[in-house]
Amino acid sequence: MKHIYNPFILTFVLTLSFCMGCNLTTVGNFGNTLIEAASDVNIFTDAEELQFGKEFVAQHERQVRLYTDPVVTNYINDLGQSLVRHSKRNDIPYTFKVVDTKGVNAYAVPGGFIYVHLDLIRAAKNESELAAVLGHEIGHIVGQHSMKRLTRVYGLEILKELILDEDDSTLKKVVAEVLAAGLLFRYSRDAERESDAYGVQNVYDAGIAPEGAATFFETLSEIRGREPSTLEKFLSTHPVPSERVTNVRNQINGLLPKSGLRTDSSRFQRIKRRIR
Repeated sequence: MKHIYNPFILTFVLTLSFCMGCNLTTVGNFGNTLIEAASDVNIFTDAEELQFGKEFVAQHERQVRLYTDPVVTNYINDLGQSLVRHSKRNDIPYTFKVVDTKGVNAYAVPGGFIYVHLDLIRAAKNESELAAVLGHEIGHIVGQHSMKRLTRVYGLEILKELILDEDDSTLKKVVAEVLAAGLLFRYSRDAERESDAYGVQNVYDAGIAPEGAATFFETLSEIRGREPSTLEKFLSTHPVPSERVTNVRNQINGLLPKSGLRTDSSRFQRIKRRIR
């Protein structure tokens, strides 16, 4: 991985250099303190995040079946990009793909890669519900939640690579470990709350009814009671839906009234019929 100057990384390196004369116990304790302090810090640049994301996607897509119907994939990309334009991090490229794997789920990979399961599109009752999910996943990219987690888990290891100037093979190794352990999608509750908030604001700013965020969580609660296995993957990477309805409704109630907010579209309903 070719690293780009990052003042935060430089501070880490200088601090570690200062501690070269410390004994191992002191260094170990200091390292733990740094990791705790970095729990909400991302040491990676945008370019490094994109490079990590591309390598992750290359390995991940060997394990999933992508859905390639251009009518459906173009729609998902168009809806996603319309949200990206109004998001709080729209200066990086985003890629939206559909996964033909059983289960209601969606997830974001660092670098702007967002995947949506066919079953989630089927589960959404209207376009605003689907947009709320995409907005939430964009929120994870905006909040750089996966990169912050990688900083916490691999931060000092990455710094070692910087100091020693080792080759790029480390990237493939780290990605393989992250993929195998499922580390990338184990977000904290605070990260999920932040993504929900980003998502609600995003769809509202894009002219879509934010109420879809609340009604989709209610839809998931119905599915959970009826077909719990359908939500197995989703619930393994997201909090229980019922815990989130109150938060998003409170946020929605605090938004200024806006006319013309879109709840559904004929294009979405055609897509629903097409994949049924």
